[in-house]
Formats: sequence, structure tokens, C-alpha cells
Amino acid sequence: MSEPLTFLQFLAEQGYTDIRPVRGMRWAGVKQFAFTHAIIVGQFGDCTGYDDRWCYHTAAEARAALDAWDGHGEPSGWHRHPGSGRRRTPEGARI
Repeated sequence: MSEPLTFLQFLAEQGYTDIRPVRGMRWAGVKQFAFTHAIIVGQFGDCTGYDDRWCYHTAAEARAALDAWDGHGEPSGWHRHPGSGRRRTPEGARI
């Protein structure tokens, strides 16, 4: 699946919203999970998974963080980062 529009359509069909390119031929978007919404980052054309995920309590929080994020480092405001096991309190302190 090499054509960008076809891949973006694939992501939308998988439930991703607010999809946009970020640095390094990667994409970011928001996806709803059972108990959270998350910013997901993956490689364009990779239909088998994603590279990173940051969980938020609401879709609005995830969208706002994605809108403010430039693709470097981590987005702000997340409460859980499954890849590292890190969590944050509601006040933002890392635990």
C-alpha cells in the first residue's frame, strides 16, 4: 500500500481521526480504545502496527495535545504511555 491517499483511507477505516504527517515520514492520529483515547504515531505505509502511543482521558484532550504537538519529543497532557509503563497523576506528576 504505497499511495498516500490509499493509506490515509486505510487509517480512517481503522478508526483513526485527526490524521496528519509528523517528522520522519511518520503519521499521527487519534484513536479510541476501550477506556481511553490515544495519540498514535506510525510509519507511512506500515499497515501492521504503530510506533508509539500516548493515552488521554478524552478524545478532546487527545486532539488538543495533537494540535499543539510539533512531532518532536512527546505530546503534552497524556496520563499513560503504554510503551514505557509510565503514568501521570491528574496534576501531571509522573509516577
